[in-house]
Amino acid sequence: MGVSMMEWIEALSNPQPVLAIYGNKLPALDKVRIEELVLSVNGPTLRLRFDLAEFPADPPAKWRRDGLEVVQIELAFGGLQAISINELTVDSICDLTVRKDGPVRFSGESDSVKLHGLADTATILRVSAYAMGSF
Repeated sequence: MGVSMMEWIEALSNPQPVLAIYGNKLPALDKVRIEELVLSVNGPTLRLRFDLAEFPADPPAKWRRDGLEVVQIELAFGGLQAISINELTVDSICDLTVRKDGPVRFSGESDSVKLHGLADTATILRVSAYAMGSF
């Protein structure tokens, strides 16, 4: 893909929640599973909730104790300038890119997802975890 793992972290206005969980072994945004897309006229904003393919090597003790195995991130793209969603299927796995070069550019590409957008900011709203069998 050619996008460094740090690039998406550097595009965030608040990378601390991810850094606190993953430390210096940051996850790539390859093969993420898109769980929810929510558009709001306030901002306007796109809220994107997705599962990471990588679980942290040293997860929080509570996650380990509770048998949690999938990390879920919720991002808000604020000041949304452009959005196109050309495909989104039930099995919505894609390689997600987020980079900042002036505005924040984001995209998700695969056979099941075609998503592109441009926003002023990318902010982590939530980092959580769940057990695969719990949904």
